[in-house]
Amino acid sequence: METLRFVFTSSFYPPYHLGGDANHVKYLAEELAKRGHEVHVLHSLDAYKIKRGRIQAKPSSSSVITHTIETTFSTSAYAAYIFGRSRPVARRFHAIVKEVRPEVVHHHNVSLLGYDILGKQGNYLNMYTAHDYWLICPHGNLLRDGSRVCEEASCILCGLNSKRPPQLWRYQVGFERAIKDIDILICPSNYAKERISRRLGIKAITIPNFVPEPPNSIAFSGHSNFLLFVGLLEGHKGVLQLIDAYTEFGRELDSKLIIVGTGSLRGKIEDSIRKNHVSDRVIQLGWVDRGFLYQLLHDASVLVIPSVWPENAPLVSMEALSVGTPVVGTSRGGLPEIVSKVGEQLVFSWEREADLVRAISFSIDKNDELREKAQLAYREHFSANGYLTSYEEIVRNQSVS
Repeated sequence: METLRFVFTSSFYPPYHLGGDANHVKYLAEELAKRGHEVHVLHSLDAYKIKRGRIQAKPSSSSVITHTIETTFSTSAYAAYIFGRSRPVARRFHAIVKEVRPEVVHHHNVSLLGYDILGKQGNYLNMYTAHDYWLICPHGNLLRDGSRVCEEASCILCGLNSKRPPQLWRYQVGFERAIKDIDILICPSNYAKERISRRLGIKAITIPNFVPEPPNSIAFSGHSNFLLFVGLLEGHKGVLQLIDAYTEFGRELDSKLIIVGTGSLRGKIEDSIRKNHVSDRVIQLGWVDRGFLYQLLHDASVLVIPSVWPENAPLVSMEALSVGTPVVGTSRGGLPEIVSKVGEQLVFSWEREADLVRAISFSIDKNDELREKAQLAYREHFSANGYLTSYEEIVRNQSVS
């Protein structure tokens, strides 16, 4: 494909990020740059400061050109959330489009940039990847009351119950027009595609996410015979439920549980470990660097993703598969589309008693066989080459109005 100019938009971009959606943006931007394309990324330090409260990380060198939004008191991010738009972001985006003259603008998580940049500002292919459900859900996770998957659209009431200001702009014509300007919606899972396209009626396709090849050499982590959780320590990730369940079955499996991640629940997790008297078997490591994370993923018997929200396509599941570690995950959202590539028995439901221990026991009993299947699933479904082949075909064939 001929080289093109791309502009990506994302509230977060590494190293100023929280979760896997921003990692995907970085992976895709750098893969395109490797192929000779010119790639620009607009992201928000304001959004990061709101979530983290301070700036410590420093950007690494890259062939990707980054453009940063930073205002006094992080006003751009607050405005984007409350009013759906931010003048500093809009001005910066318009200036980049005018200067770069991109053939493709690809939006990602714009929740703290504002919906108005979804509206076309020129004759380019306008794409959006739904890393979560923000287009149809103010919280982005399709959860009601913190645990029940939402099947209705009572967003104002849900927002008030969660003590967040209502996003009245979602019901205005400007938001609807901006969404209609999206030429193509990419969803990493069929589940997300069905939920979002059904509500919005826009063209959508499924391309599973990817992760880069793992390191060629992975050292021993220092841990063995353990289950692994990796993710934000927040309620929708199901980590507290995992600890409670592990308290019941952990000794039967003779496996420790290692928890990796940071978040608002860290103190509650420590309390739960003490209350359940499992401090000798549950290890909370906090944040770890990428090198050590791959060591843990490689050495784990299984990666457990116990989310109560309908996960879309968590990158850590693909990273585990890339090093041959099977994944046990809930039956909600798009997660079964990943987990079942190795074995349908690895999918469990929180609604079925003892279903989690059944899935984990199966993964341990069949570990050697499942490790081979895990690496095969990665190569066939979640590698960079597979993703880029589909992505470049869309860009090449999609007409621009």
